[in-house]
Amino acid sequence: MSKGLKLPILLLACGALVVAGFTHELWLPWVSGNFGGNKAGANHRPLTAVQNPTLDEDALDSEGVHRDAAPLSGGDREAERESTELIRVDGGEAGATTGASGPNDANAGKAGAGSDVGKPAAGSGDAAKETPAVEPEPEPQPIETVEGQQINPNIGGALGEVSNARIKGWLQDKFEPEAALYVEILIDDKPAYELRADKRQQHKTLGVIWWFEQENPAELQDAEKHTIRALAFRKDQHGKTELRGSPRVKTVGNYPRGKLEEATPEKGISGYAWDPDSADKPVKLVVRIDGETVSELTANGKNEELKKRKIAPTETCAFSLAWPESLNDGLEHTVQVFAVDNEAGTEHELDGSPRVVDSRSGLANAAPFGGFDICNKVVLAGWAWDPDVATGSIDVEIWIDNELFAQVPANSKRDTLRNSKVTPDPYHGFVTTTPTALLDGATHTVRVYALNYPSGVKVELEGSPKQYRLEENTEPMGGFWAADDNTLRGWAADPDLNTEPCEIEIYIDGKLWEKRKADRHESWLIGSGFAPNAEHGFAIKPPDFVKDGETHDVQILAINYPEGPPKDLGTRTIGVNSTFCGFWTSDKLLDTRVSKGLYVTSVSPWYDAYHKGVKEGDVLLEYDGIVAGTPEVKDKDGKVTTPGTMTTDLRIWLNTNKKKDDLVKFKFWRDGETYEVEIKMGVIIGK
Repeated sequence: MSKGLKLPILLLACGALVVAGFTHELWLPWVSGNFGGNKAGANHRPLTAVQNPTLDEDALDSEGVHRDAAPLSGGDREAERESTELIRVDGGEAGATTGASGPNDANAGKAGAGSDVGKPAAGSGDAAKETPAVEPEPEPQPIETVEGQQINPNIGGALGEVSNARIKGWLQDKFEPEAALYVEILIDDKPAYELRADKRQQHKTLGVIWWFEQENPAELQDAEKHTIRALAFRKDQHGKTELRGSPRVKTVGNYPRGKLEEATPEKGISGYAWDPDSADKPVKLVVRIDGETVSELTANGKNEELKKRKIAPTETCAFSLAWPESLNDGLEHTVQVFAVDNEAGTEHELDGSPRVVDSRSGLANAAPFGGFDICNKVVLAGWAWDPDVATGSIDVEIWIDNELFAQVPANSKRDTLRNSKVTPDPYHGFVTTTPTALLDGATHTVRVYALNYPSGVKVELEGSPKQYRLEENTEPMGGFWAADDNTLRGWAADPDLNTEPCEIEIYIDGKLWEKRKADRHESWLIGSGFAPNAEHGFAIKPPDFVKDGETHDVQILAINYPEGPPKDLGTRTIGVNSTFCGFWTSDKLLDTRVSKGLYVTSVSPWYDAYHKGVKEGDVLLEYDGIVAGTPEVKDKDGKVTTPGTMTTDLRIWLNTNKKKDDLVKFKFWRDGETYEVEIKMGVIIGK
């Protein structure tokens, strides 16, 4: 190059550098791809520390992580590189990114005072002003149902009172008794209340428990049927646990309650009755013998035990009638007591009624019995049998709102009746399509009676009456009826799925172990009313870890389709020492004539206890010579001086001391008399 050209070229180069320095805002976006001022590039991807590593070292902790960034798991770090912080494109100091400025703040306008991130660059003109702000993406909602964490095994409790006056119950965390506990109340499967259990009590057997209460719930002030659920949880832990006693069906138009306790020549005909909708107003009673009305009286007598033991809301709802002379003819008679609803005027037979007076001579006429167990938008179903007909069948009457709807034969096949040896053959079920009269959205009362053969009074079936209102979503049905170390047996069906199998979840010690379909062929389901086809059973082999010599609680839930809370099919304990006595008990006694024991709430027809004559309503007085119903006693130092023998203690005693096939002697009380029976533990009767 000639010497004369060098000077002009040098001057031009210097001039170009000077121009570039003053106009870098105009040409630098073309290089970086950023045409909208100081924003992300054309692909809306912000420059990150990976692309521009000139971050201030003081903004990092000892591990090289930006202090303002939330800690991430390993799988999230690639996302963090793509979206955490905005960097100035000119290589200057990093944009101030704080907890208030998330990765989706495109212009970082909330970065804080003094930050020039987000301000329009000089020379960008109106282009930056016209660029619409990018709306931040919504915060991700927390996932409530996390596999393996749907149930919090540490939390327990019970849903107590459910009325138009209040919803009340208690909670407990077994391992952290002072932790803050909450309960979500769902009414008709919709969240209604979130309550904190804030009333502390030192319970004599449970330790620290916390009470919750919602007064005058607005949703329960009408005369319609409602389903109430209570789910306990902690806000610092995953999982919600449904309380004992939940779900609960509540209708302000409840029928009267009570019990026929005595029907003997020595003590007459007596018991108690009240109307939940007007507990302060005594109810009228009708006493019938062999179907004929012999007396009308009022349940307004005093019995202090009723209020003292919380059997009834008032102590002035007892009744007593002198023994009628007509019962002293030496023949067998049927005694019934009905309570008359204070508002509707309808009659409702009390628990313990009918009562057959022992035959002193002549022929005995056995009363029919059975159950009304299905009432949904698809079918009404149950079973009924009269021992007087042997393998023959009887009819049942279906009443809707106190009017006779239909009389149908109880002659459909229910294999479980024969398999469990409840009846001599299986043909004693009844199934009928749900009538359109029940599908109008109003609340209806459905009752089913078994007709006596060859004559005598009709008997209302167990499970009747039922109050029904058309449901948008029918909850699943099912049962978890057998469990050991090798097999979990039961069934599940959702009417909303028709013939499709229902999904179940299996929890072991409170943690989800596995999800399965209940699609095993069970021929006994055909014609039962529980399902339209046979493919709704399950027989599942538990995992090997339950064979560790310890006991394990297994709970199975049927998943509700298409939505709604799952159906709890039950919890059973498995393990080398676990066993089942064939009946369930409650600590609360519902009869004023006995002061100590455990009330038998139900008896499984699949086990020996049922076939040895144990019945619902009996009171367990002793097991293996141990007096039942005694609370645990501790000294001043908290040491147990007398072990408890309540329901929980009985279960622990059985699992600790007995095993399958063992014989245990039990002593029961029924209607003023005691009886003893030996029951074989854990053995399923039939097939």
